[in-house]
Amino acid sequence: MVVAPRRRRYRLALLVLASLLLVMPGARAVADRADTSTADATGIVGDWLVAGHGAIIRIQQAGDRFDGYIAWQLHDVYGPEDGPALDGKVVTDRNNPDPALRARPLTGLRLLTGLRYDAADGKWRDGRVYDTENGHTYRCMAWLDGSDKLVFRGYVGIPLLGRDTHWRRVVMRTPGAAGLPYELADPGR
Repeated sequence: MVVAPRRRRYRLALLVLASLLLVMPGARAVADRADTSTADATGIVGDWLVAGHGAIIRIQQAGDRFDGYIAWQLHDVYGPEDGPALDGKVVTDRNNPDPALRARPLTGLRLLTGLRYDAADGKWRDGRVYDTENGHTYRCMAWLDGSDKLVFRGYVGIPLLGRDTHWRRVVMRTPGAAGLPYELADPGR
């Protein structure tokens, strides 16, 4: 049987797409995430240090969903680099598209909403995350990589059109000599 050129291009396009899905971050098989298969729904609850170490997000259960709030920020007041009008003032949601919300402080702000646990693949899905840097809200999902590491993925449209960030579980405490109000849950990792 001779395959028409159009069908060959179609099959080639499907092969290329399938190959990309196999090598893209976040598109690995569930079998590669053995730790997440045993996670229960509340495994995400706790305090998480974001990748840049500039904030801690506290994730709490709200019914069958999970929400996250800014529990701590490294810089909770503006500095001289932000200009004399802001210097020393509490950091606010100044990039919010709604002018009425721009004066609210970032500490305590709910950033994550609506994550729900999918036991079939050990992931939290269908959430929304608010980005304080640009005032946009994105879809999101998350999964555990061990008990003290969280892979968080924000995306537009479909998960393939997003990026992963890695958060570390922390335990909040009274600030020590370094002035940090937390310690890593598992400092050896």
